[in-house]
Amino acid sequence: MMTTTPPEISRPIKRLVERVVPGGSAVYLPVTPEPDAVVNECFPNVEAKIERAGGRMLCGWQLWEWPHVLVEAEFHAVWISPDGDLVDITPKPQHESKILFVADPKLRYQGLPKDNVRLALRDDLVIRHFIRASEMIVRVMSKGERLSQYGHVSVPAHEIEPLQEARDFLGASLASGLRDHDACLCRSGNKYKRCHGRAWSVELGT
Repeated sequence: MMTTTPPEISRPIKRLVERVVPGGSAVYLPVTPEPDAVVNECFPNVEAKIERAGGRMLCGWQLWEWPHVLVEAEFHAVWISPDGDLVDITPKPQHESKILFVADPKLRYQGLPKDNVRLALRDDLVIRHFIRASEMIVRVMSKGERLSQYGHVSVPAHEIEPLQEARDFLGASLASGLRDHDACLCRSGNKYKRCHGRAWSVELGT
């Protein structure tokens, strides 16, 4: 995916905020990574910071945007310093210097995963399939006793690999600018919606 911090609080971002935290407000926060902080591990990062320097954890949602494709909210935690400053101490994959964050004081981290919340930026079958495949991967990864597993989660190949292949194919299609009425990325010569799109509408239940 080609997501990054949204450059502005646009109308789709406002709709996303209302979806995850009704009545909430998104704010930009600086990213100041701790030396030992790990990418995508905000909760242990903040817990370790609290042990060293005090303060507390604030949970909420980090907002991302894939231009012309989707906006996305990711369950996230930032550090509140003893002086009351909000800082994101977790490094980012693309080294973003700021994040867009909406706090949800009702949320608590209890060691269980939460799927991202995604909204398409246009009505397109490729985007809908990508979002659905992403949701189904999380559902499979969190099935049964897997929900309480941390780190590596063992999932039978027949359950996860078809979904991962679909998501990768769809992600590559979106990255190339493909839309549902364009020729499918598989080079069959058919439009996506009449090629892979038709099969995945059944398989993904869209």
